[in-house]
Amino acid sequence: MTVTATAVVDRVHLGDHVCWAHDDKRDALDAVTRFTATGLRLGHKVICFTDTFTPRTLRAHLEDAGVPTETAVAVGQLRIVPAVESYVGLLSGGRLATESMIETLVGEIDRAHREGYPGLRLAGDMGWTVRTGTTQHDLSRYEAQVNRVFLDRRVAGMCLYDRRLFPPERLHAVAAAHPGTVGPHTDRAWTPLLRAYRMADPPGLRLEGQVDRSNQEAFAAVLAAVTGPAAQSRPAVLDVSGLSFADVRTATALVRADRAAAAGVRLVGCRPGLSRLLGLVRESEPAVRPE
Repeated sequence: MTVTATAVVDRVHLGDHVCWAHDDKRDALDAVTRFTATGLRLGHKVICFTDTFTPRTLRAHLEDAGVPTETAVAVGQLRIVPAVESYVGLLSGGRLATESMIETLVGEIDRAHREGYPGLRLAGDMGWTVRTGTTQHDLSRYEAQVNRVFLDRRVAGMCLYDRRLFPPERLHAVAAAHPGTVGPHTDRAWTPLLRAYRMADPPGLRLEGQVDRSNQEAFAAVLAAVTGPAAQSRPAVLDVSGLSFADVRTATALVRADRAAAAGVRLVGCRPGLSRLLGLVRESEPAVRPE
C-alpha cells in the first residue's frame, strides 16, 4: 500500500461520503483494507460490499496487512459480503429501489448504534451496477439521495468506482452525487471537497469546504434534506461560515430553496463572495435572508 493512499484514506471521517475512483484492482484493495483497518482500530463497525475481489481475498489482504479479523468477524464488528448478493433484492424490474436501499442503510446505522459502536463504516464496490444494467440516472439519484443519512456523522462511506468499467461521462455524473471524490494518487493533504453536518438547535445544516460542478448534485440533496417538505415550521438555518467557495449554481439553489421552504432559509456567516453571487440572482429569484 502506498504512503499516499494510506494518508488519504485516513482522511475519510464519520459523516463523509466519498467516491474512490481508481483504475487498478490493487489500489482498490489497498484502499478498502486501510479503510477497514482504521475503522476497527477506532472501534467502529465495518461492512464491506465486495465485487471485483472476493470476501476471501479482502480478508486475506487484511490479515497480510497485520489486521486480525477472526474476532471482529466472530462478534459481528466486521462483515464482508458480495455486493450483488446484498443489493440484488433491492432491484425492482432492473431499477434501483432507492428508498428501499436507503432504508436498509439506515437500519444498519441504527443497528450499529444499538450494538454500542461509535460509528459505522461502509465500503462498497459499485462495479455490480454495470452487470445489472443500472442506468446512470438511477445510480446518480441513489448516490445523491443517500447523502442525507451521513448528515448526523454516524456513518462513513467509501464508494469504489473503477474507471475501466465506467465511461468518463458516467463517472463524472456519479462523482457529482458525492460531496468529495478521491483516488490513490491524490495529494496526501486531500480532504472531501464538501462536508455537511446536521444542526439540531437551531435545526439546519453546517457546510464546510466548497461547492462547485463536481459535487453539485450532492449539495442539492443535502440542502433538500433540511428544506424539503419534511422540514419543520421554522426557518432552516444554514451555517455557511465554513464555505470557502460557492459558484452561481449554489447561490441559485439557495434562493430557490428559500422560496420553496415553508418557513424560508436563513443563512449564517455568509462570506462576501457568496453575498455577491446572491445579489446577482436576487432580481430573478426570491432573496435568501442572510444574517
